[in-house]
Amino acid sequence: MIEIIRIIKRGACALLLMLTLCACGQAKPEKTVVIIQETAAPTAPPETTAPSSKAARKAAASTLPAAWYGWWKMDHTSGDWAKMYGYYWDCCAEMDMRGGGLSLLLWDEDMPREDWLASAQLEEKDSALRCVSGSFLDRELTEDDWTVTRSEDASGLLWVIEGEYKAVGKGGFHYVIYLRPWGSRWPGGEDEKPYYYESWYLPLIEAGEAMPDKIGKQEEKTS
Repeated sequence: MIEIIRIIKRGACALLLMLTLCACGQAKPEKTVVIIQETAAPTAPPETTAPSSKAARKAAASTLPAAWYGWWKMDHTSGDWAKMYGYYWDCCAEMDMRGGGLSLLLWDEDMPREDWLASAQLEEKDSALRCVSGSFLDRELTEDDWTVTRSEDASGLLWVIEGEYKAVGKGGFHYVIYLRPWGSRWPGGEDEKPYYYESWYLPLIEAGEAMPDKIGKQEEKTS
């Protein structure tokens, strides 16, 4: 699947249907059953109040974690993507504040850091973050293509990013990305956490390891 996505990102959009067929055959059927029920998706808590002053926002940005971990899912799929309703993947992200803006690089378990899933530039306006440029898969991200919700609960920061993917061919999908700083504990039951949370993520953070460029135990995916 990684190789297919690489080709897609180079502009060969005719292979989008092949991506659909490949993903539908991935060896993790238990994941799709849970998310299709919709109740498995964690609910973002109420958004916290953003710092009111420019100085306060700058101070908050200076402490923004660089490494993030979570998962993203597809829903409202249609056309060539209809069979992928409910699919989801663990993901990691890097965030970097530069010149008043925020750069975000996102990769998942099928697309490692070098073959990233999304790259975006965000800016703050009226205490809210908005996307100003970038790309998701093979599609360009333009102004306000993402809705970014920042909140905090007993487990710490939670970012939720929502967007729409419109395929070159038929159909597309809505997607939601859930991210917490690397090292955070995720609340809730097993169905409310990333797939590799217990088997891969927890052992790494308990050992004090930094966020890697690849996600998950590859032997689980190929067995």
